[in-house]
Amino acid sequence: MELQLTALVTLVGVIVMLAAWIFTGRRMRQSQAVIFRPVQLLRSFFLYMAIFFAIMWAPHLWLSLDPSKFPLYMAIGYTFGHIFLYLAFIAIARMMFLMLPRLAPKEPLIIVVGSVLIVLITIVNAATMIFGRQPSYDYAQHLTQFNASPVVGAFIGLFAALTVLPPAVLFIINAFRSHGPRRVRSFLLGIGFFVLMTAGPLHDIAWNWQAYMVADVFSILSIILVGAGVVYRPEEELSLAKQPTPAAPAASL
Repeated sequence: MELQLTALVTLVGVIVMLAAWIFTGRRMRQSQAVIFRPVQLLRSFFLYMAIFFAIMWAPHLWLSLDPSKFPLYMAIGYTFGHIFLYLAFIAIARMMFLMLPRLAPKEPLIIVVGSVLIVLITIVNAATMIFGRQPSYDYAQHLTQFNASPVVGAFIGLFAALTVLPPAVLFIINAFRSHGPRRVRSFLLGIGFFVLMTAGPLHDIAWNWQAYMVADVFSILSIILVGAGVVYRPEEELSLAKQPTPAAPAASL
């Protein structure tokens, strides 16, 4: 059986994100400290990402069962799977707002605006992919070409930049302000989120198989980095907000 690179990426994503969701849940139950809402939202991010990767992986089964159905099933999986990706983005944005006192009161606005955007882009995605140009599988390079609409690709890239980039930067800044395990963990999460933010949307704007392959490779890297950031030094207390003073929140796990 040939190696299907895109299927491998999404399967690794399912395993790592589901493991991170389970791990953070167990650490939250074991923690003696107060669990901040940002930690709960980070855990929701892992669950949404696991569901997203699972839905994106499933259509690849038809490459062995009935290849003629793969384009339609992949189009459906892409369209509805990305709803959970958007929910993951919203969870991270909410986490970011809650970590900054000046933005915390505006958290409900993210839910409202995000929900409207999800409905609109899902309609566009369905119209242009399910009922338009469907994904294809490159048997020579063993990867999936999603053939997403430029409008959808641009939206996903912008959505990722607005929601995932700020927390990534915050984690990296916190790494420079921390010491020991907190520094390493913040670096892993910050860099992992940053790579995820760039590699994921690259699938949606890729113009040839080389770009798809680069996106797949860096997606695996980002998943591993985020997973490593979660499980690094598990004996350390699980926390996301370390606040010496109310005005100076910092991000760490």
